[in-house]
Amino acid sequence: MLNYKKRVVAFVLVLCVFFMVSITSFANNHEFRLVIRPPFPGSMQSTSRQRVDYLNNAFVNPALSQVPTNYFLSPEPGSRIQATEVIENISTPGKRWFTYFSGYEGIGNRYCLSAYPANWNFDAYTTRGTWSP
Repeated sequence: MLNYKKRVVAFVLVLCVFFMVSITSFANNHEFRLVIRPPFPGSMQSTSRQRVDYLNNAFVNPALSQVPTNYFLSPEPGSRIQATEVIENISTPGKRWFTYFSGYEGIGNRYCLSAYPANWNFDAYTTRGTWSP
């Protein structure tokens, strides 16, 4: 009987850990769809600002981009101020993680995703996917 109770407790603990990991993995994901138009000067586009709810969870996960694109997080839409490093030359799907610069990290801060083309010569295109500050 004692072994049975230990197994049940262990199983419940495993389920709890799995549930917590699932919540933090999928929480705070935001969709983006940015239409980027030439010319290069002024082509940067930004999402609306979103609140940081979890530390070490800042990422961009582009699902579609025909043109190599650079991404970073900024405190204001349309601003060139970087809260993170620029993730450069992305033209394939997949999650990439941001690292905040000193002084920008912290729960409760608000950031937007900004994107601009990696090349000077480009036609209008759309990049979309998910992101989290």
